[in-house]
Amino acid sequence: MLVIFLLICVVSFNIYCLNRLTVRASLFTQFLLLAISNLLIFSPAQYENWLWGIQVVVYIPIACLTGCLVIAQKKLGLITKFIICFCLCTVSTFSYANGMLIWVLVFPALAILASGKFEEVFTKNIWIIIGGLLGLVANLVVYFYDYQKPDKHPSFLSAIAHPVETFHYFLAFLGAPLGFENLTVATMVGGLVFGFWLFLGWKFFWLVKTDFLLLHHLIGWLIIGIYGIISGAVTAVGRVGFGVEQSLAPRYTAFSLYLMVSLVYLLAIFWQLASEKNVQTKLIKYASYFLVSILIILHFKTTINAVERMSDRRAILLQSKACLLAINVVPQDECLVTKRSPEPLRKTANILDKLGFLQPGLVKSKNIQNIAGEVKKDLIYGYFDTVNQIDNRTYVANGWAILPERNEVADGVILTYENSEGEDIIFKLINQRMPRPSVREYFDNSVYLDSGWQKSFTVEEIPQGKVKLKAWAFDTETGKAFLLNQTQIVK
Repeated sequence: MLVIFLLICVVSFNIYCLNRLTVRASLFTQFLLLAISNLLIFSPAQYENWLWGIQVVVYIPIACLTGCLVIAQKKLGLITKFIICFCLCTVSTFSYANGMLIWVLVFPALAILASGKFEEVFTKNIWIIIGGLLGLVANLVVYFYDYQKPDKHPSFLSAIAHPVETFHYFLAFLGAPLGFENLTVATMVGGLVFGFWLFLGWKFFWLVKTDFLLLHHLIGWLIIGIYGIISGAVTAVGRVGFGVEQSLAPRYTAFSLYLMVSLVYLLAIFWQLASEKNVQTKLIKYASYFLVSILIILHFKTTINAVERMSDRRAILLQSKACLLAINVVPQDECLVTKRSPEPLRKTANILDKLGFLQPGLVKSKNIQNIAGEVKKDLIYGYFDTVNQIDNRTYVANGWAILPERNEVADGVILTYENSEGEDIIFKLINQRMPRPSVREYFDNSVYLDSGWQKSFTVEEIPQGKVKLKAWAFDTETGKAFLLNQTQIVK
């Protein structure tokens, strides 16, 4: 998460530098624009990315893209700019799927910024574009060497067969950063943002025809907007087979929000030009205030939704971690079997554990005393309420479990049986939760609402005869298990 945060800070800094280089405004206005754009750049709407370490890769392309755009605006030698951008584009290519996109965005922008008029782009500086295309081809050859297509991805033909749904997906994708995971709101916001961006692009097109140097101020923001648009289009074509609702996936906002960032700065430049020419300044001024107000309101609602979802996602990840840590000691780890084949996962998990990447490490023994934590007398970790026999082979155990020192429900519940030597042996892991309003009311703490648990097991999973069962609250942050009150006897 720290690396992700630092990468986003790099993007924010690049946006600020690009702002200083392209927007002629007072320092206060520039910081105001930065503040508005940072609401989007650091938006909690990206909570999936914030909480999932591997998502560091989704921020590398935009960090490289904005870095290239800043370098292109700096007073450096053209060859130096080309080499730096070439290196950043290569890094971007091997980070995430759409990382290769910046090859076709950066070098045309570099050629434009190196030219004083349109003709020079396709004559004097055409080598920049050609060099970028050759670099793209070389990178693609390496990238797709022995390429293995991911399993269970929908066909691109779904987009052709369902064009309306594909366009709907595209608009919802673009509006998701302010849509608080509501498909209707996201679609409306996406349509307005995309439409307004196209309107400004059309206005600037006519202005640039007579003032090529104006394009030097616009090109960076246009490229950032195009990055968001193409990302949305490619995702829509490749993912519409999953359903339109999939466009609201929080991880995608790391791409779509940059169309909105682009719009903020294009609007500022348009306002500046209108003020200089004294054209409809009041209308543009009040329209800008209105749009910013709507942005802040939607951002506030999106933030509330994201914080709630972030808490839920953390609980899910901790429950999943409980499954992972117990992978060597639970014979039938259902929560892993339902997701993927457990054997390759078990092999990989043990390799990572030996390398020290799993903290705490995997549970290595079925004897729970090896991970048993000290139960403090003044704290309640939960109760093992009952064990009910359903038929000749099946029992159902239930209770509730919390981690009072963390003020959270238990990440998992471990069931053990006592063997002939008096050892408590792990035989079941429970990672699903059930509402227990009585527990919430007893502690006067809404956090404990979903502290309930229930699990069935068969007679084959425990020794024959009279068996003592215990339940333990599992804390995946420490790797410790805490004994719940009450034990149960089955015969």
